[in-house]
Amino acid sequence: MNCKPNPVFFLVVLCSVLVLSQCKTEVKTDAKELSKADSLSVKLNLPELKALNTQILKSPNDPALYSKRAYIYIGLKQFDLAEGDVKRALNLDSSKADYYITKVDLAYAKNKTREARDILETVTKRFPDNVEALLKAAELYYIVKQYQPALDYVNKALKINENMAKAYHLKGTIYAENGDTARAISSLITATEQDNKYYEAFFDIGVLYAASSNPIAFDYYDNALRLRMNDSKVLYAKAKLLQKLKKVDDAIRLYELILKTDKTDAQVCYNLGVIYLFSKNDTAKALDYFSKAIANDASFAEAYYSRAYTYALLKDKLNAKADYNMCLQLKPNFQGAIDGLNALDKK
Repeated sequence: MNCKPNPVFFLVVLCSVLVLSQCKTEVKTDAKELSKADSLSVKLNLPELKALNTQILKSPNDPALYSKRAYIYIGLKQFDLAEGDVKRALNLDSSKADYYITKVDLAYAKNKTREARDILETVTKRFPDNVEALLKAAELYYIVKQYQPALDYVNKALKINENMAKAYHLKGTIYAENGDTARAISSLITATEQDNKYYEAFFDIGVLYAASSNPIAFDYYDNALRLRMNDSKVLYAKAKLLQKLKKVDDAIRLYELILKTDKTDAQVCYNLGVIYLFSKNDTAKALDYFSKAIANDASFAEAYYSRAYTYALLKDKLNAKADYNMCLQLKPNFQGAIDGLNALDKK
């Protein structure tokens, strides 16, 4: 019998040993990462993260799980851990745009807009029909105020799918930022036609109409409130427009409704002070609201100025001077306070 060793057999065995050795290393690395993730989930009391870790332990070759966990890490600002999961997802499957987009979102979160742009340019070339990548590229160029490339990417996305409310909303936002109000409103209205529950689009249309004191803004604010009842941002915008249109009683009602939810809103207190001072001629209430604004925000220069002005009307020179000076400490070139002090010195 020939007992001469077979070199092919030894080569196969050697390769098998190397593969097994590598697999053991990968398991150890994954276990180490899972240990970190489990410790973090316990420390921060995040059952969602712990549940995801359990899923990954059962399905360690599912790239979607790593991408999902990366987003949790991004939210927690655990960028190194997120980066590790993005790499794992792409190593397991580099054929899907979704995982590259996760990498883009990580770069955004780290304020690395150039890196995000470079990744997006690669993704949009490799996956030219991926509307999510196209819209993210549009958002990036909008953020850096390169409006034409932003519009170009939105239009590319709309050629693929003309029914995307998000795309029309982004297009309207770009037009608004670029000063083209008419096209902005048109695009935003199209967004609401595509999705009649698009809160942000209704609100933004209201803001654009309110800028020119057009009462039609109220219709869009009311649509936004229909979707988010008593939303403080919409209530404030609506109250501000009412104040601007001299409908002060309705404005007061809405401002007071906001304060029932948040008594610390300095701007609302200030606006009420202005209404009571100039529209209601109620200096006592005006002083009260200006004081509340200052209590809620000690750096509110305009509130110090307005309270000083009110004190001056009441011939309270000492308090008026103190508030004018405080206003100037916060804003040294505040002309109203300079004039106010000069007027007091002449008396």
